[in-house]
Amino acid sequence: MHSKKVLWFTFILSLFSMPALAKRTVCTITLNSDNEKKIFTSKYKKEGVDFKELTDYKTDNDDKNWFDKACQSGVKCDALIISGHFGGTFFGEDTNLTLPLQTLERKACSKTCDGILSQPKEVYLFGCNTLADKGKDRRTPQQYREVLLNDGISEAYVDRIVAARYSPVGESFKSTMQKVFSGVPQIYGFDSIGPSGKTVSSFLKKYLNQVPNYSQRLDNLEAQKVMNQVAQGSQIAQKFNGEWNTAMKGTASAACSGAAPEERKECKLFDPNASQYEKMLTVESLLNEPDRKNHFLVVEEYLNGINMKKLSADEQEVLNRIKNNTIAAEELKSLTPKLNNVLETKLPLMDLAGKVGWMSSDEVAAEMGKTMTAAMKGDGLTNTKVQAFCSVRNPPDVDKISAQASWYQNSNFLTVVGCWQGTTGKKSLSTGVVSQLARQLDSSDPDTAVEALGMVKSSVGADAGLQKKVASMLYSKDINISAAAMSVLGNVQNPSQEVIQIVSQGLNSQNPEVARRSAFTIRNMGVQDPGLKQKALQVAPQMQPW
Repeated sequence: MHSKKVLWFTFILSLFSMPALAKRTVCTITLNSDNEKKIFTSKYKKEGVDFKELTDYKTDNDDKNWFDKACQSGVKCDALIISGHFGGTFFGEDTNLTLPLQTLERKACSKTCDGILSQPKEVYLFGCNTLADKGKDRRTPQQYREVLLNDGISEAYVDRIVAARYSPVGESFKSTMQKVFSGVPQIYGFDSIGPSGKTVSSFLKKYLNQVPNYSQRLDNLEAQKVMNQVAQGSQIAQKFNGEWNTAMKGTASAACSGAAPEERKECKLFDPNASQYEKMLTVESLLNEPDRKNHFLVVEEYLNGINMKKLSADEQEVLNRIKNNTIAAEELKSLTPKLNNVLETKLPLMDLAGKVGWMSSDEVAAEMGKTMTAAMKGDGLTNTKVQAFCSVRNPPDVDKISAQASWYQNSNFLTVVGCWQGTTGKKSLSTGVVSQLARQLDSSDPDTAVEALGMVKSSVGADAGLQKKVASMLYSKDINISAAAMSVLGNVQNPSQEVIQIVSQGLNSQNPEVARRSAFTIRNMGVQDPGLKQKALQVAPQMQPW
């Protein structure tokens, strides 16, 4: 009790020492609609409030470190406004800049961005589900998806938003936001579909009309920040929550306060001062907790960054105990079959299960086959699903997932095969897989044929029949197919006379492009026939002799 009196007395003194006209800074992160920022600016710029757009710290629209730069700038925000689509990551349709919730968590853990994350007196999170809990939404995932599409959000982003909202794994967005913005008196957002930038304008203007003096409001919130340390809740919080919910009536508005600052166990996993052994003990502890499923994804992220083959004896002993944690293993394995509609969650869980030994490589492959079967149904293997499959950190061998022959006719499936091949570094594919890919070289879909050519590139050198087939594709009328065939043939050394004959036919073509393509392919294959070398150099004199 004595400490609370000291805090209260300290706060009263701080009011007397506070500059009368202290300038306030409102930070904005605008990834999609800028309507929210414009409304705040037009209302309070005349009060002398400074508005600081944090995405301006980017060097270009692909800058992945823009938020790091904003944190390092030393900016101190009295309020923070984030506007964007949200599905576990804030993003927009006209920019490549993103702000993952994972990034915010790491910054909060390391306390390297306090000026943006814990300094504000209030935070506005304009996006769907920014303060959603794990309670059931009144819509099914499919209904929710339709609403988002009707709201003008593109299909590529809709799948990500729906997946994040309905995942049973991990902490709720609300709980995570409260920890990210710990100590912040007021956090505003939405617990379901949020209004678009245009739609929210009338609600937001109505809300801000209740706040004629923003600097005074921030002073009141600063008082609340101290009150929250002295007593549970406050009349100020109740008043401001009421104003928000009244103005936003008819939307899925939500409000809460940031959590009390405290040490979070999972933060140790990313503490540069903690040893790997301490971090492994933290992993073990998190997986022994009753709410372990909330920690599966953060554990997977940490373990992905370490080499499991180079653990010390003590670390290996901890890993063995984790492997024998049958309760955690069974909970994860019971969850994965239910997550076919949430690939962004399911696939990392499968990676985790394989990494710690809760599932054998054959079990992972079998489950991956079932997952791909489910993904092929409904709207098919969309680009969003391809991205999810390509993000698998420890993919199985393709021939172990019981791939159906029809899958190979899908260019997106071939893209996944290529991703997995690149991730594993495995250059050669099994005979069965190569045989399926070879059939797709005759596909009526140019994209499928091009993808198949890319896949057989590492196998063509040892297959004479395949070499002849690819050589004939050098003359395809589709420029993408002919270019891909040319690239594949560059992997053929010591080609047979039949292949050389097919390739050299193009040297006599009346089409200069076809003739040059033939010449360059002869050079790329290292053909040593003097006559052909001379003719190829005549057709394409810009080539270096070989």
